[in-house]
Amino acid sequence: MTRWQALLSSPQRRDAESTEWRPRLFRPAREADAEALGRLLRDDARVRVFDAIDRQLADLVKTRHPSRTLDAREIARLVEEHLGGAPREAYGVWVHYPWSHRLVHLLDEAEFVELRTNRNKYKISAEEQETLARRRIGVVGLSVGQSVALTIALERSAGELRIADFDHLELSNMNRIRTGVHNLDVPKAVATARDIAELDPFFKVTCFSEGVTPDNMDRFLLGRGGDGGEGEGKLDIVVEECDSLDIKLEIRYRARAHRIPVVMDTSDRGLIDVERFDLEPDRPILHGLVGDLRPERIRGLSTEDKVPYVMQIIGQDTLSARFGATLIEVQQTVSTWPQLGSAVVHGGAAAADTARRIALGEPVRSGRYFVDLEQLIGGPEGDPAAPPAPPAPAPRRPAQGPAALAPAALALPRGGEAGAVALDPERLRRLVGAGIAAPSGGNCQPWLWVYEARRLGLFHDRARSESLADFRGAGGVVALGAAAENVVLAAHREGLSVRLSPFPLGGEDLAATFDFFDAPVSGAEDHAMDPLADAIGLRHTNRRPGARAALADEHRAALAAAVRSVPGADLQLLESDAALEEIGALIGAGDRVRLLARGTHADLMKEVRWTEAEAAARRDGIFVGSLELSPADLAGFTMCRDFRKMELVRRWGGGRALEKTARKAIAGAMAVALITMPRAGLADYFQGGRAVERAWLTAAQRGIAVYPMATLPYLFARLIRGGGEGLDPETAAVARELRERYVRLFDVTDATAEVLLFRLSLAGPPSARALRRPLEDVLVVR
Repeated sequence: MTRWQALLSSPQRRDAESTEWRPRLFRPAREADAEALGRLLRDDARVRVFDAIDRQLADLVKTRHPSRTLDAREIARLVEEHLGGAPREAYGVWVHYPWSHRLVHLLDEAEFVELRTNRNKYKISAEEQETLARRRIGVVGLSVGQSVALTIALERSAGELRIADFDHLELSNMNRIRTGVHNLDVPKAVATARDIAELDPFFKVTCFSEGVTPDNMDRFLLGRGGDGGEGEGKLDIVVEECDSLDIKLEIRYRARAHRIPVVMDTSDRGLIDVERFDLEPDRPILHGLVGDLRPERIRGLSTEDKVPYVMQIIGQDTLSARFGATLIEVQQTVSTWPQLGSAVVHGGAAAADTARRIALGEPVRSGRYFVDLEQLIGGPEGDPAAPPAPPAPAPRRPAQGPAALAPAALALPRGGEAGAVALDPERLRRLVGAGIAAPSGGNCQPWLWVYEARRLGLFHDRARSESLADFRGAGGVVALGAAAENVVLAAHREGLSVRLSPFPLGGEDLAATFDFFDAPVSGAEDHAMDPLADAIGLRHTNRRPGARAALADEHRAALAAAVRSVPGADLQLLESDAALEEIGALIGAGDRVRLLARGTHADLMKEVRWTEAEAAARRDGIFVGSLELSPADLAGFTMCRDFRKMELVRRWGGGRALEKTARKAIAGAMAVALITMPRAGLADYFQGGRAVERAWLTAAQRGIAVYPMATLPYLFARLIRGGGEGLDPETAAVARELRERYVRLFDVTDATAEVLLFRLSLAGPPSARALRRPLEDVLVVR
């Protein structure tokens, strides 16, 4: 060890290890204090003396003569009169700060407080200042709370502060805690108490440097001591700023029991939360936002599992875009949620102001109050630093029920097939009911059915299916093919033969016609797949997490046979751990791309039904409860509703957390399957839809859960066949990178129709099944 290293490690130089926070006061007018002061100066060479008593005395006499303009000679005379012959060195008090070795000469307490609060008048009257001197305020959590505590001390808006935090100061705290680097690794409570003592050595502070715990909480609230045992008497107000969710709840339950009001600043949008338990002893905790949630219920939860409760407490719908976007990045590109010094200082001031007015008995009601500087002091709406938004996608024409469409728009080819039978109303409803039980992307249900002259027509309601995630409505055509398959199977179950004609008019709107016969006829659909009819009512999407298991040979063969029973259709399966890990990463990246691009984000959010009531009323789209998200993932997905947050995440190069749900889904897969057709015309997608339904019904019969994950194939279709139409350059570039990895997994070319990508797994029953619009909305009988 070198000499300088040895000197650094000497005990005299390791002041950081000290946790002293009380200054020593010496009043030389008392003989014992004079002797002790002399010993300090003689024995401790590190003591540095700061003596500005003359300036303090001059300031004091000036403030006592506010109506006069005093010159230097008058000030000097008034100071001498005030001293009354006492030597300056012995006047007032000498304050020794052991942690900094400063010895400061000050006016004694009464004059010090008089002078230091002089500029409070009449913002705080003398009578109010006396009232405040009898109040006790507790501050729990000293990141944000340090600013609150220092502001209260600055104003002297309390007679005692009880401060609590178990943590030590870290360098990453110092973007929002105003202190010096010499305080690193010092307990936050000690550092805050020292700051207050250096501001006002007479201000009464009680430290709970172990933090507030269930065991010491009543001592904190009711007195009977923290470090040093000074705190006595019930608190008048608690300012709660701790990070621990269970303590956040516990202190409110205890404060309510003792009728102590609670104030909280969230450091986002200037939100101040007030709970007047002193006036409303039965008031729900946190305004009822968390129901009757008890601390013990969440005490052992992981950080991820606590996220939904945190969202309830801070108010997910009222978060700033930046804060919400950053929450998506927590434990991805940032370690925890952000706090800015400006927001903490602003919130500290607001919380201290609120606490002072409560302490003075002013009418402060329970509630949540926003002092949002970005809204109050702003230019044009939005972030001026944001890049120009890409052009919005062309608006879709609204989907319409059949009654709203002109007859010409639903024209069928004239003349039904010779020998075709008429369908009675009940049979027609059964057949079309089977058809609308088919799957569709986003449960968009892009079908309109017309029955006329013994012929059933299936029309593509393109307004319901076309989106940036579904290039040129190909996914909608797949749904129509699946619906047609169901109609054929249901008709066979009724003893009917079916002649199916895809796209009989050559256009895109009329996807198929069906003619039904009592006896076999040439050109009718074969009966090889008829056993699948009984699975129509069983088939559903199941996103429940499953456990990794091998796909049995018999299931693999049955699925392949079902797909390949459609001419040209093929089934490719990924089953190895390496392949599943890679496709999970790719599907996750596709989800991220979809959420971070304006147009695809808008399309996705239009699909989601956020409440059971909305899902029941609309009877289309995807009910969020069917996504089988964990509470934490649901909270994150709900955060994604606001594209302003997504835009910020994208600008920061983030969003990896958006991939997590897909990765977790694939982690429990038996296999990931891709159904393809050799070409990518509309007729191919239609036939591909029939292959999809045959595979899905086969899986349903065998208890295999199917989860469509179709974003990538249709994103690639837009990229390959549409030249990236509708995609911004960055999204298109990312899609190309994903495509390069994707084609190493699947045997596809740019000409291939990639009909459906889906997960196969063993899983329990789904939490909810997709609803269907009533037949009256989709069927016209002429």
